[in-house]
Amino acid sequence: MLNIINRFFVKIQRYVQDIPAGSANLYEKIAARILSSMYKNVTKEVCETINAESNILEIGCGTGKLLIEILKKIEVKNIIGLDISNAMIKISKKNLVKNNMHGLADLVLADAHKIPLRNMSINLIISTGTLHHIRKPEKMFRECNRVLKEGGEAWIYEFSHDTPKSDLVKSANILKKSKYILRILSAMHGLPRQTYEKGYIKNSLSDAEVKYRIDYIGILTKLVLIR
Repeated sequence: MLNIINRFFVKIQRYVQDIPAGSANLYEKIAARILSSMYKNVTKEVCETINAESNILEIGCGTGKLLIEILKKIEVKNIIGLDISNAMIKISKKNLVKNNMHGLADLVLADAHKIPLRNMSINLIISTGTLHHIRKPEKMFRECNRVLKEGGEAWIYEFSHDTPKSDLVKSANILKKSKYILRILSAMHGLPRQTYEKGYIKNSLSDAEVKYRIDYIGILTKLVLIR
């Protein structure tokens, strides 16, 4: 049943891509709150990896909450939030202003299929819950590889509903959320592990001819592109 739900929602989200104002505001009120614990864990990983001279790009910055978490913890040379949704960019700007961080992050309205940045200009790319929106993942993977500096990485996170029960329970404890809510959320807003192992994401990675590895972190699947 969850596989059917996942295929349905992913198909719609890949087709639409852009998130209109009504859906964007609903996302901020509901989904972004559920994801807040994940943002803290991702921020911890970021702080352990980058330094003050790093350039960071977030693909699919959404409400700007992850940008804000990172800026609270560490100073960086540049941090950029990219999103295809004008409504999401407006919400990100509002949240940055609310947290007295206006001007600390650059917000870019653009498509991840064609990132408007120079070759080899970014140390770290982060993306959470965006890959399942991407219509042609191989193009995004090539673009990530193009803008990354030598030795840079892209961390692309998605929830996976086909996670073993033991990993689901562990994630529920870490994220402080019900395992049932996480399972349903990951079916509606994520990609199953099998998609990386024998589905369209695996095929897209092969077509993009990029170096990568896949880390399974509880209910999260972390795809790492390596430059």
